[in-house]
Amino acid sequence: MVAVIEEKEYAGTAQYIEFKVYHSPTDPNRILGSWRLTAAGPVETVIDQSRPDSPVEVEFSQVLDCADQHGIAFVWVNDPDELFAPFIRR
Repeated sequence: MVAVIEEKEYAGTAQYIEFKVYHSPTDPNRILGSWRLTAAGPVETVIDQSRPDSPVEVEFSQVLDCADQHGIAFVWVNDPDELFAPFIRR
């Protein structure tokens, strides 16, 4: 099971995926989410990532599935403007 955290420090030394929430640059009324999972090593290898211009709700579901599939215990929601409140994430 993946835990959603509000601050990256809650993950301690465990691996996490950062989920960034922001306004669309082309439509300020649209909220987007982006994330990326990379493999550790000298060369960054992308395992999976968000799709461009994808709604926050869709990408949130995708990041949780990705974390679960790869055994990552935490998803950090980086949402300083509080655009994707915890009660909306269900």
